[in-house]
Amino acid sequence: MEDGTFVMYFSAASSEDDSKHCVGAATSSSVTGPYTPEDNYLACPLDQGGAIDADWFDDGGTYYVVYKIDGNSLDGDGTTHSTPIMLQEVESDGVTLSGDATQLLDRDDADGPLIEAPSLVNVDGTYYLSFSSNMYDTTLYDVSYATASSVAGPYTKAQAPDAPLLVSGDPSNVGNLAGPGGSDFSSDGSNIVFHAFLNGANISDGRAMWTSGISCSGGVISLA
Repeated sequence: MEDGTFVMYFSAASSEDDSKHCVGAATSSSVTGPYTPEDNYLACPLDQGGAIDADWFDDGGTYYVVYKIDGNSLDGDGTTHSTPIMLQEVESDGVTLSGDATQLLDRDDADGPLIEAPSLVNVDGTYYLSFSSNMYDTTLYDVSYATASSVAGPYTKAQAPDAPLLVSGDPSNVGNLAGPGGSDFSSDGSNIVFHAFLNGANISDGRAMWTSGISCSGGVISLA
């Protein structure tokens, strides 16, 4: 942060219901820690399924955290629940909330049971919001994105042939990807990092990290 403090956002099981998670923050004077958790959470909508996948965004000196309301944690009741991507402005300390959270996007039938893992970047006045669809442990998991002219939206999901950006079967330097997801933009929008199945087939051997150059232009993201 501006005062030299480092802020780390994390998800943790709620003490009220350990089947659901809340988003918290911890701070340190050193990037390597130790980090001290804040007393208050940033987001904890347990009645909606909790919250996960927090990510930081600096919009020219106005600071935000984007996160997912984890509605699919409630899906055991036989209903497919909303999994909104939320935008929360924070003060310059990175942990004090400023106003109420704003919903940016939600799942639809084409996304399967959820959208999650948001990341934001602003390139030439267009806001690009990346997200993943479907379940993380299947080959249907992917990386897609939506665009807006304002940080608070409204956002429009990119459609084929421009999206999804990454899917199973896409090539990499170590073989075809399987289950790519969880992407995160570099601050200038020139690169992304994301995870995919280590063995290129299923999640049994865990996941590994990939990186790719990208180009964001005219509301379209392309792999570079």
